[in-house]
Amino acid sequence: MSNKVIPTLLVVDDEPRNIQVVSNVLKEIDDYHILYATNGEQALQRVEKNDIDLILLDMMMPLLDGLETCKRLKADPRYSAIPVIFLTAKNDEESLIKAFDAGAVDYVSKPFLRRELIARVTTHLHLRLAQKELSSELYENKELLKQYKEIVDLSSIVTKSDPSGRIIYANDNFCAISGYTHNELLGKSHNIVRHPEVPSSFYKDMWATIQQKQPWRGIVKNITKEGKIYVVDAVVSPILNSKDEIIEYISLRKDITPLIELKEEIEATQKELILMLGNVGENRSKETAAHVRRVAEYAKILAVAYGLSPSECEILWSTATMHDIGKVGIPDHILNKPGKLSDEEFAIMKTHAETGYSFFKNSSRRLLQAAAIVAHEHHERWDGLGYPRGIAGEDIHIFGRITAIADVFDALGAKRVYKRGWEIDEILNYFKEQSAKQFDPKLVELLLVNVDKFLAINETYQDILE
Repeated sequence: MSNKVIPTLLVVDDEPRNIQVVSNVLKEIDDYHILYATNGEQALQRVEKNDIDLILLDMMMPLLDGLETCKRLKADPRYSAIPVIFLTAKNDEESLIKAFDAGAVDYVSKPFLRRELIARVTTHLHLRLAQKELSSELYENKELLKQYKEIVDLSSIVTKSDPSGRIIYANDNFCAISGYTHNELLGKSHNIVRHPEVPSSFYKDMWATIQQKQPWRGIVKNITKEGKIYVVDAVVSPILNSKDEIIEYISLRKDITPLIELKEEIEATQKELILMLGNVGENRSKETAAHVRRVAEYAKILAVAYGLSPSECEILWSTATMHDIGKVGIPDHILNKPGKLSDEEFAIMKTHAETGYSFFKNSSRRLLQAAAIVAHEHHERWDGLGYPRGIAGEDIHIFGRITAIADVFDALGAKRVYKRGWEIDEILNYFKEQSAKQFDPKLVELLLVNVDKFLAINETYQDILE
C-alpha cells in the first residue's frame, strides 16, 4: 500500500472550459487530486472544507473577483499560507502588481501554455509541500518540547533568568520551596534566596563559569522567605542563540535537604560515639571525661590558628578525643601504676599508639581515618625521637602535631592523686624549651599567642575528682 501523499489543487474559473484544460494538463504530470469552483464564494467554501495545497485562481470573475478572493484568503491565518497562482488574460504591469499585492505568488497567462502551466504549478507545489512538511516537523518538535518542559517542571525546581541574572520564569516547585510567589520572584535576582553563610566568591565563580558559556553545577545552600534553610543540587546553563550570544540562563535544581540533614545526623552520631569512646579510654586510666573534652577544645583552637579549613577543624575537634583510645589494651597494673614505669612496662605502655591506630586504620570514613592518625601520631616528636615510628617534622600529620601539644598541655596542668598540677608559667617554659625538639615550633608560637583561650577552656571544663 502506497504512503504517497497526493496533493490537492483547487482550480477556480467562471469558464468550465478553462477548468477542464487546466485539469487535463496537470493530470498528465502527476496524480493530483483536483477540485474546482466557478466563483469566488464557492472557492472560499471549498477551502474551508478541504486541505488545499495550491490554488489556481481566475483574476476576472463576476460577483467576487479573484483579487478580492485572494485578499480574503490571505487575511485568514488558517489559509494565508496556501499559495495562489492567478490565471489571467491581463498581463499588463498594473494588473500584475495588483495580483501580487493581493498575495499571489505567481501568475499564468491565458491562453495557457502547457509547459508554462506545468513549470509554475510544479515549482510552487514543491515549495508548498516542503513548507507543510517543515511546519509539521516544527509542530511535532514544539509538542515534544512542551512535554519535556512539563516533565522537567514536575520533577525539578526551575528558573530562567535574563542575561543580567534577573528571574524571568519560576516554576511552581521553586515557589513552593522558596516560599515566594511568582510575582515576588519575577524581575528579582537569585539573591532573594541567598543564604548569608554562602560567600560571595561562590557566586562569583558560578557567574564567571556561565558567562564563559559553560554549564555550572554545585551544591547551594539557600534560605526561604520564612528564614528556613534548604539545600539544592543545582545546574545553571547558558542558552545561546544562532549568533552564539547568551539570551538567557536556565537553572535546574533538586532538593537534597533531607539527604544533607541525614548526613549531618550521621556525622553528629559518629562524633558523639567517638567522644564516648574517648571517655571510655580515659576512664580506664583513671582520667576524666573533662580531660578528653579539653584536649579536643585545645586542638581546635590550634587548628583554627594554624589555618586549617573549617571542616578539618571540626574533624580534629571530634577525633582528638580518641588520642589515647589504645590504652584499653594496656593491663591495669601498668596503666594505673602510681609510680614510675620500668623500661619493660613503658615499652608495653607505648603500644597504645599502635593499638589505637589498629582500631580505625581500615575504615574508609574520613572521621575514623582522622581518629587513626591522632591515635597513631600524638606521641611522635618534631626531632624524630618519639614513638611508635620515630617520624619527624612535617612527616608527622598536622593532626598528630596539634594533638601532641593539646594532650601535653592538659596533662602538665592536671592535678592527680599521684602528682601536682604545674603552674601556667612552668607549662609555658616547658613548651618554649621543647620548641623544635618535642613540638612543632610554629604550633608552640600559636600556643603562646592563644594561651588565654586555653586557660578559658581549662576553667570551663573542670575535673571532678573523688
